[in-house]
Amino acid sequence: MSSIRFTASVVMAAAGLLALTACGTQTASSTSTTPVGSQVSASPARQPTEKQFLDLLDKFARPCSPDAPSGSGAAPDPGTLPGGIPSGAAPRTDKPAGTPDANGDIPIPVDGSGEMPDKPMQSGPPREVELGGIEKCAAAKHAEHLTTEAAGKPHTAYSTLQQTVVAAGYPTDRIHRMPDLGGDPRARVDLRFMGSCLAVEVIGTGTGVIAEPFGAPADESVSVTEVRRKPNLDAPSS
Repeated sequence: MSSIRFTASVVMAAAGLLALTACGTQTASSTSTTPVGSQVSASPARQPTEKQFLDLLDKFARPCSPDAPSGSGAAPDPGTLPGGIPSGAAPRTDKPAGTPDANGDIPIPVDGSGEMPDKPMQSGPPREVELGGIEKCAAAKHAEHLTTEAAGKPHTAYSTLQQTVVAAGYPTDRIHRMPDLGGDPRARVDLRFMGSCLAVEVIGTGTGVIAEPFGAPADESVSVTEVRRKPNLDAPSS
């Protein structure tokens, strides 16, 4: 009788051991099947459309534009502006063509085709250009927008810097990576549109970004990455 009881005890103990082993296996299995997505970083910011980008440019430029002229709204005659003669136009005269002037010279007619002479060749990289009044005003708004978007978050990696700039409303094809500055990631955002010269340099920091507007040549065939910036005379001396 005692041998039967012993056998039953062994069977129950073995069953308990198997149950514990199975539970451990299930726990390990459930741990290994944790969704991978919970261990990766957040997805990149959604890419703004071209219309959204143009709306952003308009949003910051419009408050900086002077009020529309009063009256009929028609553009003034360039001949009535200071200087009296529109650029590229022949001087106004009542004399017939070919009539000698007071010195006996016959004026050569001015070509009114509007063609501009070839630009002189410039050696070296293109240099930073001066921004106009409206662009300086809009530039300050873009810089404030970017620094506000990035405030309080570390931007010590270029990927983070790029995501923040995209989230602020600037498409990736307008964002150009630059060599790091003292170990900090750096990018230039090309805001040129229809002859404007505006661009912004964005530098990542441990608590946000530094946004510095500058002027790039209006010729968009010149990349903003090639522009040679002017020395920052306000920077503290090392």
